[in-house]
Amino acid sequence: LYQNKANFLKRAILKKNIIEKLSMELKPTLIEVIDESHLHASHNHQAKKGGTHFRVKIISKAFRNKSRVQRHDIVHKILDYELKNGLHALTLNLSDIR
Repeated sequence: LYQNKANFLKRAILKKNIIEKLSMELKPTLIEVIDESHLHASHNHQAKKGGTHFRVKIISKAFRNKSRVQRHDIVHKILDYELKNGLHALTLNLSDIR
């Protein structure tokens, strides 16, 4: 039980950090962050614990006149620490308009 609670708290803190870092840097009008790690548990044993795979949707003026690759690079640079410390994959939906 303790391990499940610890994993839940770790995932919640990671999600909070992702939202805070992206919000601070990108000033989005919309941000959604969803932990989809459970969908990858069959091929990534760490995903069973959660906090490894996230779907992120952001609408921000910071993406204006940026290519898809540039937008992804921006997010990956902001989340560099997380990507080097357990965050395995991001599914990104990034735009400057609704």
